[in-house]
Amino acid sequence: MFEFDKYEPHRRSIPLTVSSGPSLPPVEVESAAFLLWSEHCIECAAPACYSSCDLYVPRPDGRCRRFAFGMGPNVALAGPRGPAAEIVFGRWAKLEARGNARLIGEGRLKAVERAASVICGVLDSAGRLLAPLMRDRRWTYLGFALFERLNAMVHRMGSRSRPDAFVLDLYNPGDKDVSFLLSMIAYTPPGGRYLAPEAVPSPFRRRVTVPPGRFREIIPSEEFRHVTDSGLPFNIALTPQGEDGSHVVVIQLDLVRLAASARPSPAPPAAKRGGTLPAAKCVVFDLDHTLWEGVLLETDRVRLRSVVPGLLKTLDERGILLSIASKNAHDHAMAKLREFGLDEYFIYPKINWGSKSENVKRIAKDIDIGLDTFIFVDDNPFELEEVRQALGVVECVPVEELERLLAHPRLQGSASPEARNRRALYRTAMVRSEAQAAFGDDYLAFLKASDIRLTVRPDRPEDFERVAELVQRTNQLNFSGRKYTREELLKRFDNPALERYVIACRDRYGDYGTVGFCMAVREGTTVRIEDLMLSCRVQGKYIEPALFGYLCERQDPPATRLLVNFKKTDRNLPAQHVLAKLGFDLDSEGPLSRDVSAGTFAVDCITIEPS
Repeated sequence: MFEFDKYEPHRRSIPLTVSSGPSLPPVEVESAAFLLWSEHCIECAAPACYSSCDLYVPRPDGRCRRFAFGMGPNVALAGPRGPAAEIVFGRWAKLEARGNARLIGEGRLKAVERAASVICGVLDSAGRLLAPLMRDRRWTYLGFALFERLNAMVHRMGSRSRPDAFVLDLYNPGDKDVSFLLSMIAYTPPGGRYLAPEAVPSPFRRRVTVPPGRFREIIPSEEFRHVTDSGLPFNIALTPQGEDGSHVVVIQLDLVRLAASARPSPAPPAAKRGGTLPAAKCVVFDLDHTLWEGVLLETDRVRLRSVVPGLLKTLDERGILLSIASKNAHDHAMAKLREFGLDEYFIYPKINWGSKSENVKRIAKDIDIGLDTFIFVDDNPFELEEVRQALGVVECVPVEELERLLAHPRLQGSASPEARNRRALYRTAMVRSEAQAAFGDDYLAFLKASDIRLTVRPDRPEDFERVAELVQRTNQLNFSGRKYTREELLKRFDNPALERYVIACRDRYGDYGTVGFCMAVREGTTVRIEDLMLSCRVQGKYIEPALFGYLCERQDPPATRLLVNFKKTDRNLPAQHVLAKLGFDLDSEGPLSRDVSAGTFAVDCITIEPS
């Protein structure tokens, strides 16, 4: 629903937009949420700012006019339930709606929006009469205020049917792209109980670039469900990015449940957007009727499935991490796993009454690996579907496949010593995290106390398995963004000018093992990093500057310039942050470069040991 009743045609100086391109068929929708889309200011402090802000221009209801003429109804580009809204955004303007994920049928929603428009007009008229008596100008927009609160209340009521997509349908009448930020942000309700920042779900944000003409995007709910399903109130906003005056026709902005005929066919387990899923790094198991037969809360005499001990042992030896997401009493379940002699296999187990999808997400965050490297095993079709719907890239496997899991192509792992020791490395990381907590916010003091030792040496034939693993699986700290097959890697090794380094790390808590691989070329006093892949296990531990300093100063004369072959990808944001902190200009053309001298990359919390 758009605020057409606040439209001011006398302010309009442009003709009505008429589509000049091909039309799009309507999106087939089963149900949608009632959303009141209105104009807002990104710096709003209403109503106090109305008397203090130079930009304040009153609308018919007294709120601030941030659109050039409001929302102009455009019948020529009508949406599914009425005219589109033509908008020219002014300074600090955004289009926003109070979130509501409770869905109703399309026909009923159309009637609700028509009734709401009439009621809003009546309430605003009454509010204008009451404002002088109540000495509060907020009464002039009584209809808006009440519908905002009503929407929040309806959202709290919940719904059996959850949105599975957000439909964004726009028309750009200009001849250049226009960009917007689409956001969904949850917040603690005023007067509600205090929630720590980490208890509030992270915002969903998506940059939307609209080319000239008609543009439509259907965003799957997996991307924003952590906000809409949090139980907290939330706002949805469309904010222009760039200069004032963005001109767009908003045809549809809806949280919807798509009709069955419009829903995408489920992707096969090994597929995702853009290609096949990567090799799996972690398998998360349920417990009741999955690892063991029976329900632990009903009887303590559950029986372990015969295939389980060998399955867990083999996966562990292949370097596949193992964890648990189970609805059970934590201490009781862990005691039973200890009784079976299996508790040591599982890292960061989540045994509680929360949703399985949320627990899988928490495991991924604790381990710090991508969700697309997870496989989830459960006996309950409901739980499998819940995870599949909420986390589309997690492969969900029914318990009937348990005996065939070792043959799964994504679970072949590695035969390297590093892989066999992977669980121990992560258990050491858990101890390290507990030790870090004792230092509070003084992270550098913790690093200095950790006594980090780095070894940088030329690779040996026995390193090849681990090197191949790093160049094929590293994403977050992959500086060139490249991946190599084994054959391509061997070809690179034929280049005699290419220096190759294996990077190993240990500290007072344990051995990280081989954490990185670097290929570099030295030309006079210039060092060029061709490729650098580092395990996320050492992220944030200043390994990069220590390595750069070593490579620049290891020969005489030392290097005076460092080049880094860097390419941005959608996964290597941590690498971008590292280079920016080290003084590289990420927007420069070609390899990143900077002048260096003795001590440029000095790190006092790392010792580089001789190889």
